[in-house]
Amino acid sequence: MITKWIGDFQAANTYPDEEVVFDVLCGDFNFDNCSPDDTREQNHCLFEEYRDPCRAGPGKEKPWVIGTLLEQPTLYEDDTNTPEDLQRTLETEELRKHYISPPVPAKDCPLVYPETGQPWVGRRIDYILYRENSISKHCRTEIEEMTFITQLAGLTDHIPVGLRLNVIMDSD
Repeated sequence: MITKWIGDFQAANTYPDEEVVFDVLCGDFNFDNCSPDDTREQNHCLFEEYRDPCRAGPGKEKPWVIGTLLEQPTLYEDDTNTPEDLQRTLETEELRKHYISPPVPAKDCPLVYPETGQPWVGRRIDYILYRENSISKHCRTEIEEMTFITQLAGLTDHIPVGLRLNVIMDSD
């Protein structure tokens, strides 16, 4: 439904002489790309239309990705209550395992996580997605930077994410 609403909004609010140069969808989606319990959502058709720069495929994150959901009981501990400490914690896999929420297993199925040779990521429920099939034919977008922001340490159980897109216009 969200893609329909976005399409309806764009149709109602775009003037004929305007060029759409980026199309971004972001927010707390309340599911992750690592939990066996979220398999249905990981395979949603939304990911055929929008690109997730953190996602290698359904149920598999890119190796540099970190989870974005902190465990509630550890929110105010020394390792996570300042931006600098939270950044250090997120950069250290052993600390991340203690503070980022782990995947949710499927009902009646033991959880094996992570797969052999893969880093421990944890639950990433905050997304920034983008698509190109809805933008002007005279431009394209490239990802310049994907960031995990620690400035709100101690204020929220979410780790905000940022995305910098470079919009490249045709020379015509």
